[in-house]
Amino acid sequence: MKITSVDHFTINCFKLQESLDFYESVLGLSLIKSVDLGDHVIYLYQLPGVKLELIAYKEEQKHIITGKTDIGIYRHLAVRVDDIEEAYRLCREAGCPINLKPTKIKQLNDMYIMLIVDPNGVEVEMIQEGT
Repeated sequence: MKITSVDHFTINCFKLQESLDFYESVLGLSLIKSVDLGDHVIYLYQLPGVKLELIAYKEEQKHIITGKTDIGIYRHLAVRVDDIEEAYRLCREAGCPINLKPTKIKQLNDMYIMLIVDPNGVEVEMIQEGT
């Protein structure tokens, strides 16, 4: 067996409408489709080379808050952007929690990173190649 690609990653939504607004309005993703699977609804978004799947369960689920250094958990989503300062401006205007303002990381070829938090508490890292 050979893995040929990553198909999708999934976020279980705690705040569905805020999540849809965040991924569409702030990150600029377009909804491909939504699928009702009975006990939950899947909202699919296409990113370059991979899909994002937001899941909304119809019955209330337990909300778990984890720390940044907890082991055995999904840590964060990282996306590449062409203009990190523009991303920073859009996130500030949208009122997104910002864990790290755009910062140059010399040890990683002078790339810039920024860390924000989605409505479910998932950290999103934005990366711009060094200049």
